[in-house]
Amino acid sequence: MLLDGKTLQELKRVNIKEVNPDELVDISEIEIDTKQSVQKRVKEYVEQVHNPYLVRVGEYVVKIGYSDCEETLNDRMKQYISKIAETKY
Repeated sequence: MLLDGKTLQELKRVNIKEVNPDELVDISEIEIDTKQSVQKRVKEYVEQVHNPYLVRVGEYVVKIGYSDCEETLNDRMKQYISKIAETKY
C-alpha cells in the first residue's frame, strides 16, 4: 500500500477523540521483519496499521507525530526514560 501526500494529510488530521478504538490496529500485535530494508519495514508497517498516525496500544489510542531527524525512536525512548529516572531520584 503506497500512500500519496493527500491521503497522508487526511490520515494525519483524523481526530483522536472521534475514532472508534476497536477499528484501530493494536501495534503490540504487529510483527515487522527487522532484516528488511528501512523502506520495506516502513511499507510493511503502513500496510498493517493502515493509518501510521493513529494506532492502539492495548486499550489506549495513540496519535503519533513524525519528525525528519537523525534520531531513532529508540534514541528518543532512551532520552525519555533517562529523564524519568532523573526526576524520580
